[in-house]
Amino acid sequence: MKQIYYILFISILLTLSGCSWTHQLQMSTLRPAQVQYHRAYPNVIVVNNSIAPNSKENSRFIDANGKQYRIDFSTDSIPYLMAMSLGTLLHDSYTFNNVEVLLPDSNEITGIEGINTQQKTKWQEIAPNDVHIVINAIRPMATMSIIPLDGLFCSELVIASVAQLQCIIPGKEDIYLTVNDTLYCSAYGETPEIAQMYLPDFNECIEEAVVSLSQQALPLLAHHQSIVERCIFITGHPAMKDAFRYWENNQHLEASYIWKYVYNLADNKGRRAKAAANLAVYYELNDNYEKALKYAQEAAKTFVELKYTTEAEYAINYGIDLEKRIKEHHILHPGQQ
Repeated sequence: MKQIYYILFISILLTLSGCSWTHQLQMSTLRPAQVQYHRAYPNVIVVNNSIAPNSKENSRFIDANGKQYRIDFSTDSIPYLMAMSLGTLLHDSYTFNNVEVLLPDSNEITGIEGINTQQKTKWQEIAPNDVHIVINAIRPMATMSIIPLDGLFCSELVIASVAQLQCIIPGKEDIYLTVNDTLYCSAYGETPEIAQMYLPDFNECIEEAVVSLSQQALPLLAHHQSIVERCIFITGHPAMKDAFRYWENNQHLEASYIWKYVYNLADNKGRRAKAAANLAVYYELNDNYEKALKYAQEAAKTFVELKYTTEAEYAINYGIDLEKRIKEHHILHPGQQ
């Protein structure tokens, strides 16, 4: 069963059916990696193949007068941090049977050129079924600016990071990925020096930027949680209000009985459509995506017929996402019906 996070407000939808509103909720859903592997739950080796980036190349400090200076900071530990952070995230994703991190000697690192055929052949001989996720390059670019304001100064630090990854999967062509992320920090003071003093520690910001970059790579490489928004429709009808009271008390099964009653027997088409949309949420919550899709499509069809524009758009998009979830289910749970 999926975990639900309730939003602490109720939004009013403008409908053509009279007194009606929705309770919005957020549902945590498991989504598959964008990269498809040769088998379920493979072993993975994260390889650091990146040289330490040159901090002076693109990093700049811009003073209050607009004059620019190069920023020089230590980058020796950045490739190591990226490899360890990515390895930890992949391990915690429960997508893989085992995750290891390989840190080759500096004389074996080929950098942006990637892993050559000779090295890949060697890995295949040692571990023929293992996936290698190789970090070929990582480059954080820092820009610190002093911005004069009315009587104050703003010290702004922007760290734009990019990583080049190479996925070596047995029996498949190599996959090359580029991952980007940007970290923002700002502080204010009466002088440029005070504004800079209130910024977080520069080296800690660099480390945070590298960890954040590895988090951006996670959805590409591993199964991951994604938050989706759903709606529970409520109307002034006693049955719909009773159903929502059950839902609020986490008595979802009891709420579904009432929605089924309304869907099957109500004369009001709009009310039936809203009950159907609510049943779609109930069945999705219980991992029955086919039934959820059936009710979402029924709701969308009726909303369109009644020209309930807002509700129709929601139900149509909901059905599209459920179709996607059905396809993804076979990736996440191979062998299951």
